[in-house]
Amino acid sequence: MYKSFFLLLPFFILPLFGFGQTSVAGQIIDADSELPLPYVNVGLVDLNLGTISDEQGFFEFDVPSGVDGSARLRFSMIGFQTQEYSLNDYLDQDVFSVSMSEETTALDEVVVSSQRTKFETKILGNKTRSQMIYAAFTTNRLGNEMGFVVRQRKRPMILKKFNISIVQNDFFPLRFRLNFYNLKNGLPNETLLKENIIIETDIDSGIVTKDLNPYEIVIDEDFFVAIEWIEDLGPGNLFFSGGFFGSPLIAREVSQGTWVKVGAASVGMNVEVRY
Repeated sequence: MYKSFFLLLPFFILPLFGFGQTSVAGQIIDADSELPLPYVNVGLVDLNLGTISDEQGFFEFDVPSGVDGSARLRFSMIGFQTQEYSLNDYLDQDVFSVSMSEETTALDEVVVSSQRTKFETKILGNKTRSQMIYAAFTTNRLGNEMGFVVRQRKRPMILKKFNISIVQNDFFPLRFRLNFYNLKNGLPNETLLKENIIIETDIDSGIVTKDLNPYEIVIDEDFFVAIEWIEDLGPGNLFFSGGFFGSPLIAREVSQGTWVKVGAASVGMNVEVRY
């Protein structure tokens, strides 16, 4: 028997630069505790050049020559205030340590009436568990994200579980971040979370489920759910169940990059909601 395979190849078109390049590097710390901040998204906004800080808060990525010095270098993470520099300012000031302060502005909360007695439960997204058709992240660059849009129900949705079907996992353990965003013009916009949700598994094949009850996520609008590549795990393979029908993928190549719709391809991941 033959397996069908579609690897979601890099689909972003980068401008052509000269051969010279500059390395942007540093360490990100918590402004209060002065402890390293892992998994911070770092990159040049909309230029598909960026990375994620490691467990010790260190980051590094290359910027080709020819990139405009006024390009915005952004540092962002759930629960912390975003820091932003122009590329030239960051390089000219020889910044190495970037301090990030905790976010003080609370997200709007959706209240579910306690008088309700009847609820519906649905699995929204792609339910495929195919071992014959499979897919992968679009690149192995840190900050690569892919996901799909979930349409609003008639009442606020209480998020209960996230599920994803893995065909092959050579990494032990595998760790990635689960993200939820609101939408603007049909594409992901701002986070809907108050804290990071990290999914970790050591299974080589099967369904990975994340219990979302502890996070108390209630959403009353269309939203986007995505998984994000956050660690360099070395050589290996990671494949998910895939298909050509269902909720189409939207992805971005790297932290702070541009979101792009990826045709009709789909990945076997979904959310269980109660409403």
